[in-house]
Amino acid sequence: MPDVPAGGWLLRAEVPEGIFTLAVEANDATATAEHAAFADRCRPLLLRAAGDDSAQAERLRIELVGQLGALRGTVAASGLGYLGALAGEHHERPALILLGIAATPLELPDGIDPASLLTAMLRRQYPSAAVEEFPTAAGVGAGIRRCESIRLSSDAADGGPLLIDAGISQALVPFPEAGLLAAVTGFCFTPTDIDLATVFTATIAHHMSVAPKSPALGRG
Repeated sequence: MPDVPAGGWLLRAEVPEGIFTLAVEANDATATAEHAAFADRCRPLLLRAAGDDSAQAERLRIELVGQLGALRGTVAASGLGYLGALAGEHHERPALILLGIAATPLELPDGIDPASLLTAMLRRQYPSAAVEEFPTAAGVGAGIRRCESIRLSSDAADGGPLLIDAGISQALVPFPEAGLLAAVTGFCFTPTDIDLATVFTATIAHHMSVAPKSPALGRG
C-alpha cells in the first residue's frame, strides 16, 4: 500500500497483488537488475505463451525486458511517487502494463465541480481520446484513454529512432480538501491492451484517499 507524499498530505493507494514495484528514481544498473528480476518472475507466463519452447520463451523474455525499459524511459521524469509493472495474458499473448501513481497541487475556483472541470479540460486537450467520469470512494473522478507515440532506439540502417503507438489509460481523482489531484496512469506497449490497463487504473483510483502527513514524516 504505497503512500505518496504531497505537501502536507499523503496520498494513500492500494495496488493489487502481483504488481512488481520498481524504484521511481533508478540508475542504469538498478533499472537493469529490476527488469531482469521482473522478467524472471514472468518466466512461467512466457513459457506458457511459448508452448514450453524454451528458446521462444527466451525471445519473449528479451522482448518483455525491452518493452519495460522503453516504457519506463517515457515516465522517468514525470514526477511519479510510485512505479510498478505487471504482466499477464491478453488475447493469448503476454501483455505488459506499467503503472504509475502521482499527486500534484490542484486549486479550484469556488462553486466548480472538480470532475466536470477535469473532463472538460481533458476533452479540450485530447479531442480524439475517450474521456468519462467515474465514481470513486472519495467522490467522482475523470478517466481518459488515448494513444501516444513514444520514441525507441532502433537498429535500422539509418540509425534513426523508431516511433510506436503506446496505449495510455489515466484515472484522475480530485481531493479539494487537500488541494491535490491524484493520478493513476497505466502504460501499455500496444493500444490493444488499453482496456486491460484501465481495469488496474480504475481499481486503484477508486480506493485512493488522502490523510494529513504527520509532523515526524515532514522532518528531514
